[in-house]
Amino acid sequence: MNIKCFFILFLIFISTSIVNVTNAQTDSTAVSNTKDIIKDTIKTSGKILAGVKVETKDSIQKETFKFAIEASILNKSQWAQPYRYENKELKTLSVRIIISNLNDKKETFDYNLLSLLVDDKKLRVRPTGLFYYKSEKKIYLKSKSLNKNYNVFEDYSINGYQNFEEKTYKVNFLGLKKKKNLPSVKTLKKITIKNVKIGYYIDFPVDETFTHGKIYYKDKPIGFAAVK
Repeated sequence: MNIKCFFILFLIFISTSIVNVTNAQTDSTAVSNTKDIIKDTIKTSGKILAGVKVETKDSIQKETFKFAIEASILNKSQWAQPYRYENKELKTLSVRIIISNLNDKKETFDYNLLSLLVDDKKLRVRPTGLFYYKSEKKIYLKSKSLNKNYNVFEDYSINGYQNFEEKTYKVNFLGLKKKKNLPSVKTLKKITIKNVKIGYYIDFPVDETFTHGKIYYKDKPIGFAAVK
C-alpha cells in the first residue's frame, strides 16, 4: 500500500469516528431532554392533582327526603290549637307537607329545619306546631321549650331575611292560659319516618294580611304556601 492510499483510508476513519461521536452526543441529549420532560410532567401533574378536590363515592351526599306541599289554611280562630301566641294579633298558617323517605332504612326528620319565607316582610318564620287529623280532630304532637344553648333553626339563616321566632304558651281546655306558664319559643318533635312517606300539618305564625310565602327546608326552597 502506498502512502497516498494509506492517507485516504486514514481520512475516512477519522470522518467516521467524528460522525459516530456526534450521533452519540445527540442521542444522549435526546435521552436527557426526555427525562427532563417526564420529570416536569410529573411535577406539573402533582401540582394539578394537589389543587383538585377529588370526590369519592363516600364524600358525595345523597338526597334523603323529597317534599310535596299540599293544602294551606289560614286559621284566624285558634280555639282548636293547644297553644296561643304571645302576640295576640298573630294568626296561624297551617300547611300540609308530605315527606318521602328516599332511603331503604328509617330516617329521622327534624321539623325545626322547615321555615316560611314571607317576601313582602322579609321574614323567615319558625314553625310553632305540628299536628295530624284523626276522626276530623286535630292531634297535636308535644313540643318543648327551646334549648337556648343550641338552636338548629338559626343554622340556616337566609341572607336578606330576618329570623322570626314567636313565643307561645299552653292553654287549658277553655282556651285560657295555664297558671305559671311563661311564653317561650318551642322546638318541635323529631319524627322517625318508617314508611315510604309521611304527612303532617305544620303551623306558622303570620299576620292577618298573609297571602303567600315560600316553604324552605334548611336553606333550600321546597314549595309555596298560599291562601285565597
